[in-house]
Order: sequence, then structure tokens, then C-alpha cells
Amino acid sequence: MPKPFGHLLLVFVVAATMAGGALAQSGGTLVFAAGEEPETLDPQRTSTAVTGLIMRYAGDTILTKDLSGAYADGLAESWEASDGGLMWTFTLKPDIVFHDGTPLDASAVRASILRALDPATQSPIAGSLFAPITEIEIVDERTFRIHLDEPFAPFLDNLTDPRGAIVQAAAAAELGVEFGRRPVMSGPWRFSAWRSGERIVLERNDAYAWGPSYTRTAAPSIERIEFRIVPEAATRVAAFEAGEVQVVSPFPVTDVPRFLGDDRFDMVSFLRKGVGRFMELNVLVPPFDDVRVRRALNHAVDASIMVDVVLEGRGIQAYGVLPPSIWGYWDGMSDYAPTYDPERALALLAEAGWTPDGSGTLRKDGVPLTFTVLSPPFDDAVRTAQIAQQQFAEVGIGMQIETIEFGTLMARAKDGTHQANLMGYTYANPDIVHLWFHSSNIGTGLAHSHFDSRELDALIERSRTETDDADRLEAYAEIQRFVSDQALWVPFWINDNFIGTSASLAGAVVHPDGFLLLNDATLD
Repeated sequence: MPKPFGHLLLVFVVAATMAGGALAQSGGTLVFAAGEEPETLDPQRTSTAVTGLIMRYAGDTILTKDLSGAYADGLAESWEASDGGLMWTFTLKPDIVFHDGTPLDASAVRASILRALDPATQSPIAGSLFAPITEIEIVDERTFRIHLDEPFAPFLDNLTDPRGAIVQAAAAAELGVEFGRRPVMSGPWRFSAWRSGERIVLERNDAYAWGPSYTRTAAPSIERIEFRIVPEAATRVAAFEAGEVQVVSPFPVTDVPRFLGDDRFDMVSFLRKGVGRFMELNVLVPPFDDVRVRRALNHAVDASIMVDVVLEGRGIQAYGVLPPSIWGYWDGMSDYAPTYDPERALALLAEAGWTPDGSGTLRKDGVPLTFTVLSPPFDDAVRTAQIAQQQFAEVGIGMQIETIEFGTLMARAKDGTHQANLMGYTYANPDIVHLWFHSSNIGTGLAHSHFDSRELDALIERSRTETDDADRLEAYAEIQRFVSDQALWVPFWINDNFIGTSASLAGAVVHPDGFLLLNDATLD
């Protein structure tokens, strides 16, 4: 549930300027402080949240969600299903063009989707979004039909995901990997510059005239959006306080209190649509090829301490793979999940052959029980890892923390040579379980536990093909229980997600999916 603090932005409410209304071109540059640099700006080749955020402004999706969370127009002005949900007909808005001036018509949409589905693209997320598509039929210049191999419940939701934004496929083919540095999209802002380690700049797309009907449909007011790359949280906050940046999202929870009530700033919070921090355990390598060891780690951690220390109470403990902030969460998970129980952890480890050596260290055949966790260099991740390290040590488990750049961490987690890694995610719908756990995403997607299970695959596929909401909810409940039983993760916490903005930014709206909607915004 959203938790308001201090002087708030308008949350889930339309800004003062309504769709289609006149709005002066106030211009100006809006600066975001980004905690990480994306590995690419190609939405079809990314798995990072920062690229997804940038695509909210540089890209357009076939559909969007309005401020109530209902499906709404995007590139398509209308859509309808037939043949029991196996065929969807979409009609595009007229006169849409890519940033390079080429038409964004039905053929361009088809080419973009086919590129996402092409194995050569190696798409970690976008390919999964479109996976059930068997054919894209061109009816006329603005109309196309998508055929599915089976009913696909998350289909419309997936069409709103920024990783599914439509790309200029011909430009992507011509530029190759360089397309990730110079993407050609169709959104209200267009790519301008990328200085590695410093900033990414978007500039207003003056030709833009196809915005969603719940916003101003014409070109936006703000002239430029700059994503300044500032890895250190303290530096981001200092730049925000000094007025050098106007948006920090997410805002470090430990710094929130001193900005509340300050009229120079606005602050809003809502429970993260995702799990903030969890540890993934690679079942292919020792010691985590033994489920008893994986379960023992879950009993050895008191995540409530992390909520108190790392989040200063601004969040909740995580119990599984889905948060209560998105549809699909099973209400019984907090009672079902393993509890903090060091004695149970030691008993499970003893069953697996790990016993104390007299000095407090657990050994098996003379070898100490140790492992290395890969952690991104973010402050909250490192502090979480340090608390887990202390708690594991209390039951005789040694954990080394290797802090590495996020892109490198993702590459090593995909190749399956690591033992464990610290991760977090933000996602608006429960189909995230497909990306994290379906065997088709091992080595290419986000299935970093490398757990290959036909039973789990079948549950995930059921959650995607069931059309009855009650049946889908039960499938998601079974998935959450299954993953907990197999102890593929050690869940830690779900944070209250804070967005801090300068009061000079007016008319911005926090979208139900957790990002700032800027189509109607102005800068003073």
C-alpha cells in the first residue's frame, strides 16, 4: 500500500494539465541521478531496470496502462481479441514515425517483435514477453493481427512493458551492437548522447503527437532529460540537495527523514513492486547442489534485522519470490516460509554431513563450509550482505563477499560458474516468475539458480495459460510454495520505494507501475 510521507507528489492522479490541453513549451533539462549505468539502451537486449526506466521516455509500447492501472492506448488506438484469445487485432494511431523519420507502421511493429523473438538477439526479457506469438499478420498499413499458440493471460500486460518497446529494426540490423549506444525508437524524447560513466541525454521529440489519451498527446514540455550516472548514494543525495539533480529514484531510505517537510523537495513512497534484495543460490555447484544446505541458509537468516538496519524500518521482510504489492502474491507465504531458526539450520546441515569442528566452523570431510556471494556495489546490497555474513558465521558458515560491477555480476550469474549472488528486481506483474525460474531462461535470461525442473516449468506455464483469475492465483501460490520448498532463494526484504523530486518539477505523476510520468510535466 502507498505510504505518504511529507510534502507529496500527486500519486495515481492526473496532473493539472489534461490530455490534449494546451501547454507552453517551458523547456529546461530535467536531471535524474542514476545509481547504475545501463549495459545497453537496446530494450530487447537489456535485463537492467535503468534501461527499462529510460525506455519509459525514449520508447513507445503497443499498449500502456492508465493512472487507474487499466490497459490503455499506446501506439495502438484500439485492440480486440477473437478465437478464444488466440488472435488479437491491433490498429495503430495514424502518422507515427520513428525518431529517424521512418514510418512506424504495422510492418515495423512486426519487424521489431520478430527481432525480439530471434534467438540471435539473445533477448533476456523482451523475447519472453512475446514468446507465445506464432504469427504476426499484416492486414493493412495500420492494422496487424497477432496469433498465439495458446491462451496467454499476461499478454496485454507484457505489451505495456518498456522492454517490449518497438524499435526501428532496420536501424538495429544496420548498427548491430552499436544500436545499444544509439537506439532508434519513437517516444516523446529521443536519444541524444551517451558519455560512458558520466551521463545519458535524451532530447524532446518535437514530432511526437501520439501520446496516450490520458496524457497530453503532443510533444512534452521538458526539452531534455539527463540521466547522470552517480553510483554512490551519498553523492546522489548531495547533488539532489544542492539542486544539481531534480530526481532521485529510488531515493536512499536512510536519507529520507531530513528531506520531509522541506518545501524545496517532494517525496513520495510506495511498497516496491518487486523484491528489493534476495540471494540466489546456484544449484549446479557445491554446496548448493544439496537442498538441505539451501534450506539451512533460509533458517540461518533473520531478515527483520536487515529491515531495521538497512532500511531503518521503511519496508517489510520478504518471504518469497513475489511481493504483496503486485497481483499474484499468496497471502499465506509469510506463514509458509522458513522461519529464523538457527537450531533447525544446524540440524539440516548435520543431515548433509556438515558438523562443527570444535572452533565453531562447520566441516565435511575436513573441508570448511564456505561460499562466495557476488554483490553489486550498491550501498544497501553491501550492507545486506554484511549482515547475512555475520548471521551465517553464527552457525559456522563462512561467506565471502565479492563486490563487482552489476553488468559483470549478471554475466557471471548467467554462465553458472558462481555459487551465489545478491539481486533485486522491480516488475509490475507476477509473470516475473517465468524470467527467474523457467528452464528456458537458464543461461540467457534471469534463471540464475540454474534449476531445471519440468514440474516447476509446468506450474509456470499453467500460470500463463489459465484464463480464470482464481486458477491463475492458485498456480502462482503453488509456484511460490515450490520455490520456497526448493530454497532457490534466500529472500531478505522489500523496501518502501521513495522518489525524491525538486519542487521545481510540476505536473509529474507517479504511475501505478512505479515510475514518474512526465508527459505533462514542466520545469520552473
